[in-house]
Amino acid sequence: MSRPVLLEEPRSSAQRRQWTRWRRLCQALVALFYLLLPWLNVHGYRQVVGTLASLKIGSLDLTEPAAGLAAALGAGRVSVVLLVGVAPVVGLALLAGPVFCSWVCPWGLLSEGVDRLHQRLLPRPWRERAWVRVRTVRWAMLAAALLLGGLLAMPLAAVISAPRLITSLPLEVIYLRILSPVTAGLLLALLALEVFGPRRLWCRALCPVGALANYLRFPKTLAVRFAPERCLCPRLPLCHLHCPWGIDPRQAGRFDGCSNCLACVDGCPSGALTVGWGSPVGRQSRPRDDS
Repeated sequence: MSRPVLLEEPRSSAQRRQWTRWRRLCQALVALFYLLLPWLNVHGYRQVVGTLASLKIGSLDLTEPAAGLAAALGAGRVSVVLLVGVAPVVGLALLAGPVFCSWVCPWGLLSEGVDRLHQRLLPRPWRERAWVRVRTVRWAMLAAALLLGGLLAMPLAAVISAPRLITSLPLEVIYLRILSPVTAGLLLALLALEVFGPRRLWCRALCPVGALANYLRFPKTLAVRFAPERCLCPRLPLCHLHCPWGIDPRQAGRFDGCSNCLACVDGCPSGALTVGWGSPVGRQSRPRDDS
C-alpha cells in the first residue's frame, strides 16, 4: 500500500502547543487578577470591583449572561443597566463561542488540572461520543436553574456559578475575614464531583454559565476548521484525545460544547485542524471512516 501524501510536513510538538500556551497564560492572568483584586480594593483601589458574575469597571456594570438572565427572571423585569451590562459578554459569545469557559474561567483552569492529575493516577477514558451524551443534560440543567430561580425569585444560576464562587472566595476571605459556609460547601461539592464523578461533568454539562454561552453562538463564529483531505488519523484521532471535554472536533456541531480552547488544533499532527471564521467543523464535512 502506498504511503498517504501529506499536503504539508507534520508540525513539531513545539508548534502544536502554541494555542495552549496562550490559553494557559490568559487563564493564569485572570486568576491572578481576581486573587489580587480584593486586596487592591481594601487598599483604596475602587475603580474595579466584583467577581466574574458581576464586575463593576468605573461606571460600567458588566454582568455574566446566565447570572443576568437569572436575576431578571427572579426580579420579574429587565433593566437597561442589566442589558448594557450583559451586552459585551453576550457579544463575545456570539462571535467567538463559549471562550469564557476555556480562556477566562478560573474554575476551568482548576478543573483541567484536577483532570490531568486524575488521568495520571487513575485514567478514565472518554465514553464513546461523550459530547453527544451530555446534550440533553446541558439544556435541561440550564432550563431547570433558570426556571427554579424564577419561581424562587432568586438568581439560582448565579448562586451555583463556579466562576462566581471561585472569584468570590478571596473577596470573602479578605473583606469578611471568614470563609462563607455556602461558598465553601458549594466549592467542595464541585471539587468532589471533579474527583469522583464523570470526567469534567460540571463544565461540560451542568454549569449554567457555559451552557448559555454555548447556545448563544452565531451560526458562523470563530471556530475550528477541518480539512478532511489532510486528516490521516483513524476513527479515534489525536485531536479527540487532546480535547478537555472529550469532543471529536471533526464531528462536533454548533451546540455540542466546543469552547474554542484549540487544544485539538495544537494536538493535530497533520495540520488538518485550523482556527478561523465559519461554521463548527461538524457542519463543514465528515472525517474518513478508517479504523
